[in-house]
Amino acid sequence: MRYKTIICFTLCSLMLMVIFGCGEDFPILTETLEISDLEAVQSSIGVGETTTVEASVDYSGDETVLMYTWTADAGIISGTGNRATYIAPGNPGTYSVNVTVTDGVISAGKTVEISVGQQAVESLILDRDTHWPAVDHKDKLAYNVKINSITSGRVLLYYDITQDQDNFDAFLSIQIDQRTVLQETAIGAEQPSTAKRTIDDIDVSNVITSPGRYMITFYIRPGDRVENGWLMNEAKITGVQGTSDPQQ
Repeated sequence: MRYKTIICFTLCSLMLMVIFGCGEDFPILTETLEISDLEAVQSSIGVGETTTVEASVDYSGDETVLMYTWTADAGIISGTGNRATYIAPGNPGTYSVNVTVTDGVISAGKTVEISVGQQAVESLILDRDTHWPAVDHKDKLAYNVKINSITSGRVLLYYDITQDQDNFDAFLSIQIDQRTVLQETAIGAEQPSTAKRTIDDIDVSNVITSPGRYMITFYIRPGDRVENGWLMNEAKITGVQGTSDPQQ
């Protein structure tokens, strides 16, 4: 009986060694990462026009660790996170925008094609190459806009802002007729900023619904009170015809 017990114990020990003795035989669990969709808000645009590209990501881990890299075979792509703005080149054609996402261990990529035509979408320029006053606690650029007609089904408010002589983050808000369409988004070259240059657009079709007058205001706060700290490279509304009178 004693020998049977010893034999049984020995066999059990051998089995446990086989099962647990070689850790390398067991697969190492990793997160799963997939780009389920990559879509442009407007897949057909005119030369020099812009569209927003957004990636939908399925990730089993903490999404805050994900890093996004955007590239384009022509034109300009600018963005961080799962959303970027694409500026079409000056020549018509079909161009590819690619995003690669990684958590530092695994990666995934996807490409979307954007058709660029010769005829640009109607656009109303609000402003170009204007420094912000940077003298008040809540600095602003305001525009009294008269819209004569809406020429497309989607009206976009586009902005391109550069942190120029300022050295601190600020928060950008945008209002149309005192109705907030963008609520205090961090911009600038410091954390938790987007970047030194911020290019984006907002769908304002639910605010600009018919011809008429609109007051469009860009607010920056708090900044560090440096004169000419921020530069509005360009602000415009696409999909409309009209005139703009800067109020700053």
